[in-house]
Amino acid sequence: MPANSKYLTSSPVQRAIRLLTGFVGGYLVTTLLHLIAAAYISKSVILITFTFSGFIIWAVLFIVAYIPKKAWQASLTYFGVTGVLALILFFTNTYNSVVS
Repeated sequence: MPANSKYLTSSPVQRAIRLLTGFVGGYLVTTLLHLIAAAYISKSVILITFTFSGFIIWAVLFIVAYIPKKAWQASLTYFGVTGVLALILFFTNTYNSVVS
């Protein structure tokens, strides 16, 4: 049974934004989460964990990008989370280099 056309986006730009948000934003969030974890846990353990959990988290975030009604809401959310995680990573690495 095909999807109801009233729920589908007709704009190719909106579809492209969602696709790029899910792909790039999901990858950035996934990578930053694992980099923050690597600041506190053994890097070899995180590398093994990232091999398995990285794809799963990225796939979930890719699908979640299609939940909001507007594509810009998903983009803003993903890149906002990316910014916050990047700041956390920056200050974590700065603090760890001063303490060490």
